[in-house]
Amino acid sequence: MAIYSIAPVSEEPEEDICQWSIREVAFRGELETTRHVVGFIARRQSGRASSAIQQFDPHTMMIITRSGRTYHLIGAPGYNTDAEYVWRHWCQLNQVSAETNVSDQYAKQ
Repeated sequence: MAIYSIAPVSEEPEEDICQWSIREVAFRGELETTRHVVGFIARRQSGRASSAIQQFDPHTMMIITRSGRTYHLIGAPGYNTDAEYVWRHWCQLNQVSAETNVSDQYAKQ
């Protein structure tokens, strides 16, 4: 599998993301943790790992990330092989030292 760059936020400000999960991570040498959406962008047929989540609206199931992109969480949390591949690569590049799946805190009740 290959890792591809994504379009800038100015070109693609919103994305629908399915088979998603939310991961809270700690970085080597840092005290602060951040949360990221990991999932599958069906129209692109590719996995995605977002920048840090800045806002979440549980009524609309929308997330806004540090980059300014809006993600619409489609369906229930899930798992996607492509998304996990991208996520593992992202974690290595960003020196993630620990991660926790916190998807249940974002799932519709």
